[in-house]
Amino acid sequence: MMMLAKEGAKLARALWYTDESTCVLCTGEHGPVCPNCTREYLHPELGRCLRCGKLIVPEKAICRDCEAGKGPKQLDRVIAWGHYSGGLKKFIQELKFGSTPWRLREIAQPLTDWAIKSLPAVDGVAAVPMHPTRLAERGFNQAEVIASILHWELGLPILQGLERVTLTSPQVLLSRQERLLNLRGAFVLQEQDSFQGRDVWLVDDVTTTGSTLEAVAEVLRGSGTKAIYGLCLAAGLEKVLVPSSD
Repeated sequence: MMMLAKEGAKLARALWYTDESTCVLCTGEHGPVCPNCTREYLHPELGRCLRCGKLIVPEKAICRDCEAGKGPKQLDRVIAWGHYSGGLKKFIQELKFGSTPWRLREIAQPLTDWAIKSLPAVDGVAAVPMHPTRLAERGFNQAEVIASILHWELGLPILQGLERVTLTSPQVLLSRQERLLNLRGAFVLQEQDSFQGRDVWLVDDVTTTGSTLEAVAEVLRGSGTKAIYGLCLAAGLEKVLVPSSD
């Protein structure tokens, strides 16, 4: 019986995850992410702002916005796999708006390898929830797909109970303060016992100002969650002031 269970698990894994010999970001050789795309979009040489996840110079702990008190405060740390630009941005947009969430399986190994090296061990993983109306339109929540990959690869339980109860307007053109106001009361936790006293990875696809992660983390804090670590595929890059040549 145990042998059959193991073989069944191997078959399920083979159906869900496939070996990739080409880069998923540029279709070149040496996949799943080639050395050039690693340098261009993942920027392993850069640090990540501990507060909002923005890519910053490695000597710094937090970005200038967070130094000025503009970043999230309810998270213990936020990390982003790469910079939301070029091939990585195209990859994320295609899987979201092209209805190809299965493509996330192509980055399962490098993503999970990076996650366990970058964040402390936790009791489980939770996805930033999507409002039912948006979920019906898209057909899937990309954050839940990322969470499922972490579950399958690392054996982390998926913690349930988070819901988005308010259909908010798009955040893209809003300032951080406007985003926070837009998200006020948007999230609730229906199963508080599943998070109480636990450490959790809170997953989303992209973070810019950290306002969405902050809104969800605030709900989790109020329910007794012990530690909250934001984990995203991509974030912005802190703009470096270039001295004038004049």
